[in-house]
Amino acid sequence: MMADRSNQRLNEAIENMIRMWDGTIHGQTIRNMYENGSDYESICEIAGIEYEDYEEE
Repeated sequence: MMADRSNQRLNEAIENMIRMWDGTIHGQTIRNMYENGSDYESICEIAGIEYEDYEEE
C-alpha cells in the first residue's frame, strides 16, 4: 500500500528538507522514508517538522 501523499504543503516541506540535507545521512534517511511509503508522522518526527502545523482538516 502506498502512503497518502495528498498533503501538498507537507510534501513541499519534506522535499525542501531532502534538498537541504542532500548528500548527508540525514537527507538520505528522509528521502528513503519518503520514497518508500513511510507515513507523514514518522517522516516529520525524523525530519524535525511539526506535523501538526501541516495537518489538514
